[in-house]
Amino acid sequence: MRIALLTELYPPSIGGQELFFEGLGRALADRGHRVEVFCIGHAAGLPAEETLDGIAVHRFPSDPAYRSPPRAWMKRAWPTIFRYAFWTRRRLRDDDYDLVVLNQWPLLHAVTLPRRLRRRTVLHWCEVRNGRFYRMVQRYLPRLSGHNAAISDVVATAIGTTSERPFLVLTSGLRLGEYHSAPARMRSGILSLGRIVEHKNLPLLVSAFEQLRQGGYAGRLTIAGDGPGLASLKAVIAASPVGGDIALAGPVSDEDKAKLLAEHELFAIVSQREGFPRVVAEAMASGLPVLTAGYPGNGASDIVRAAGCGLVAEPAPAALADAARAILGQWAAYSEAGLRFAADLDWSWIAERLERQVGWEPARSPARSEAASSPSPADSHAVG
Repeated sequence: MRIALLTELYPPSIGGQELFFEGLGRALADRGHRVEVFCIGHAAGLPAEETLDGIAVHRFPSDPAYRSPPRAWMKRAWPTIFRYAFWTRRRLRDDDYDLVVLNQWPLLHAVTLPRRLRRRTVLHWCEVRNGRFYRMVQRYLPRLSGHNAAISDVVATAIGTTSERPFLVLTSGLRLGEYHSAPARMRSGILSLGRIVEHKNLPLLVSAFEQLRQGGYAGRLTIAGDGPGLASLKAVIAASPVGGDIALAGPVSDEDKAKLLAEHELFAIVSQREGFPRVVAEAMASGLPVLTAGYPGNGASDIVRAAGCGLVAEPAPAALADAARAILGQWAAYSEAGLRFAADLDWSWIAERLERQVGWEPARSPARSEAASSPSPADSHAVG
């Protein structure tokens, strides 16, 4: 198939949506599809056209201020969204694609998509938002696409119920061979990893760590990542009585991230809102139990419950500290549960699920077609 992926942000930008579309694109390309990405040039110096991992990447418009508009409440530079939406409309109108996969963001591109492509479109939802505008979008926008997918069961249920449309779950996947587990005796400390932004709620994690240290916990807290909230987080750490036991690792490479996940004994994510955080999947693939906070908008809590890879605690320092101690007390059970759950998150399986959803089947040689005329035992079991 010739496949177009439309997403506002793409690497070298760092975030959940970027990792999802990069991983899905690479998996589809590995399976023989011709994949192209259409995204916004979010930083100065990015080329308008380049090829990354066999994927053609097209960027327009170029706007280094896209994520920091003059008014913070806007979240994104709206004029850039309009330019991107109508540019993608023109590009897709003039070319023929077998499949178009749209990121939920920045919304408008799903409205301006050429009508003739709608049946060949999968709109992927990464999170549920509240408020009158977002409720309206989540009700009507799924009705414009031939298919809808979501990052998790919770997102699929919420938006599927609102829109009365069927949903496929396409989680953020992994290349499982890039991660490794280590026994508890070789691990120490608590790890947080991701963009340092307000909704990640890292001051709460610092407060919970204070409670743990006061209760005798000997490990350190490592916070890896970067973002606009770094300066205020540094101030919180400087004022903390246990600030000397908190390390800020900064941005890390994929290799260093895998090493951190294998070295620590607990992963903590206390965000107020998440879809399906890729880093939770990475923690599970590394045999690292997960502690998260029970905010209604935190999709990580649903994943942790479903996988049994850790605990969900009330978003309060004492409750999080108690849950951390409980996880460490049954470390092996939570580690093994995460490893089992992660086995189904390989990108190749997720790409195959998308192919089945849109009805694509690989071309078969005559020998394969003849063999396929009589079902294999696995096929017979599935039919039965």
